Amino acid sequence: MSGNVIARFLARRLAAAVLVLLVVSVVVFLLIHLAPGGPEQAAGGEFATPQQLANIRASLGLDDPLAEQYWRFLSNAVGLDFGSSIATREPVLDAIGRGLQVTAPLVLVSFLLICTIGTALGTLTAHRAGGSLDRATVGLALVGASAPAFVTALILLTVFGVQLHWLPVFGTGEGFAERARHLVLPIATLTIAGTAAMLQITRTRVKEVLGEDHVTFARARGLSSRYIVGRSVLRNAGIQIVTRSGTIVVGLVSWGLLVETTFGLDGVGQLLVKAINARDIPVIQGVTLVIAAFIVTVNLVVDLLYFALDPRVRVHAEARA
Repeated sequence: MSGNVIARFLARRLAAAVLVLLVVSVVVFLLIHLAPGGPEQAAGGEFATPQQLANIRASLGLDDPLAEQYWRFLSNAVGLDFGSSIATREPVLDAIGRGLQVTAPLVLVSFLLICTIGTALGTLTAHRAGGSLDRATVGLALVGASAPAFVTALILLTVFGVQLHWLPVFGTGEGFAERARHLVLPIATLTIAGTAAMLQITRTRVKEVLGEDHVTFARARGLSSRYIVGRSVLRNAGIQIVTRSGTIVVGLVSWGLLVETTFGLDGVGQLLVKAINARDIPVIQGVTLVIAAFIVTVNLVVDLLYFALDPRVRVHAEARA
């Protein structure tokens, strides 16, 4: 395949990603400005006088035409300048960076555990479909999938934090070791919630591939089970697994919001909740755009993995080129 085809495919996906981010930025900008009271009311507080509100509007440039305000907002956002928090006067980017120190390891470690455990158990149970291990694993997965993330969090918090006193139940902790201990239960909560979904799709797809002719032919040739699984089964099941992985990563963002609230973690999700309660508009805009950029990036990565794994996508891209 020529580099021109790959470049065209990547350019189309990047253009779509930029378009989505532009639409999100417009929606975020308009929703904030159309909210009751407007940005000046949030900045001035409940008891601000009309003169104070007028001064705030003038200082923030809110009397300028809406298109001019949006262009200023977009230009600053492209440069990662989201302004300063109304509540704390701290630069929004600094607040987001501090929150990412908690949210990033929470999401990343959970995702790695979900992929590892879910894929391994899904492959193992597919090989032993109908057995006691299969039934027990699928049963536990159904329980994990049916329980909301905050319910799982409360159960783990009660058992391992309150009753057994093994792990801390609230706050972020200071230093690497303490922060790691405070993240154990939140990571366990997200892992339980996501592993069930990964196990289900892996088990279903691997079981289907094991019954296909090329696997039967590989076994007839005397190839080892490890070789068949690694080179044939997981490769053919990879597209569905990648799809579910992308969905899980996006889901971890919303699940993480509940988990951070339950365990009192000072992450990005908790920052957004506090900003909404305080009507801290710059923080709301900054966090929303960062989350949107993350989701768009995940979808872009999934598309590129499709391109690498699925020959049909490459053939279609060549035909369009």
